[in-house]
Amino acid sequence: MKLLLPAIHVAVLSLVCSCTSGSALERALESAGANRAELESVLAHYQTIDPNPQKLQAAEFLIENMPAHYSYAGKEINQYYEYASHILSDQTLTPEQQRDSLLAITDLKYRDLPNHTIPDAQIIKADYLIDNIDKSYNQWTTCPWASQVTYEQYLEWMLPYKAVELQELDHWRDTLITHFGKGLDKPIKNDVEYNTTMGVADMIRNDTYNGLHRYGLYTRAGLPLLSAHLQAHQTYGDIPDYALTAVLAMRSAGIPAVLDETPVGSRGTAATKWYVIISDRGEQLTSEWDLATTIGGSFFPYERGPKVYRNTYAINKEREQYRHKAKYQYPFELGKKDVTSQYFLTSNLKIPIDKNTVKKLKDKYLYIASAVRSKDNPWQIVDIGTLSHGKARFHDMGREVLYTVMGYDGTGLIQITAPFILHKDESIEYVNADSINSPSLDRWKNNAL
Repeated sequence: MKLLLPAIHVAVLSLVCSCTSGSALERALESAGANRAELESVLAHYQTIDPNPQKLQAAEFLIENMPAHYSYAGKEINQYYEYASHILSDQTLTPEQQRDSLLAITDLKYRDLPNHTIPDAQIIKADYLIDNIDKSYNQWTTCPWASQVTYEQYLEWMLPYKAVELQELDHWRDTLITHFGKGLDKPIKNDVEYNTTMGVADMIRNDTYNGLHRYGLYTRAGLPLLSAHLQAHQTYGDIPDYALTAVLAMRSAGIPAVLDETPVGSRGTAATKWYVIISDRGEQLTSEWDLATTIGGSFFPYERGPKVYRNTYAINKEREQYRHKAKYQYPFELGKKDVTSQYFLTSNLKIPIDKNTVKKLKDKYLYIASAVRSKDNPWQIVDIGTLSHGKARFHDMGREVLYTVMGYDGTGLIQITAPFILHKDESIEYVNADSINSPSLDRWKNNAL
């Protein structure tokens, strides 16, 4: 039912907004444009109809950080999803044929769709936000397997209405718990796993994995299916597809879960994205990759990489500042948190830059790139740094990786250092740029995405 805003609510909300003039909340409300009334309805709801301070704070958190999040614009995505629904329900097609059909229609009509987006703040509805807040809050306060979660953790691990950008604004909590949460109705009552986070999480993982009848993994199969209805019926995909489904299925059952990822391909595994939960002991436990692997096992002991980022709802303030100040704009997403040090040994780098090179640069922001196994594009930018006192400074860089530093010369990005290996013992070894494609350096490179 559509929420209306009685006159008394307007008065209350006016008081709230007047106290936040110029704040992140007010800026977010302004960014909503004609949709502002929908967001104000949510704030008024938790001021008067359901006066819960924690829910009000949760609403403010969602609205304040909403400018970082966006969805597909226009009706084309609905057309694509309708076609995908038809294909996935066609039992005469094999999973490979379903995949190929969606890949073909993507290339024919929808390849450019991800370039047409709209901020969530301009389209999201009050009813939808309130439903997400109420359901996640109820799970956090009533589910035994979420009782170890702090309020701050709840805001990131359970509350958000989406886990990745372009995810459909649908009722995914209801859809996925209906498909993959039947075991919650008949729990195994023993003294070890009953009502524990790990027990419930593994049940959801197992039910989701078996319910999808996963056929295989593919690197490209058309546009990602970010509608809950389609995710519940997808029989193919890649590791990120199934890792995302795992996060959403976990959250639909009240399990705190987030999605972590690398900005480059892994070296010897398929782990480019994976999910993490908060265990009964408050530990952050990872899957090895997607639904096929158990939670809390060894996370690829031989793997290493330049960066690991967590998909967050909160805006990364450093990246937000970068967007306001940088003369060159690399398309870094705002909803990413650096968690590299939780996975690998890391180092803070101070790389000397030649004085003549410094004079060519038009911006204080610099970029560090990781070497990847690709002859066409051997470098992948993985993070931002700054130029200070003649040195390029970067934080928490993964070791045993081949890097180079880039800067903006007013026209584009140029390499401003020779390639260098950051060794396990933190020593730095420069290598000849002409040898970048040498097989002898492959052990220091990641795979291209």
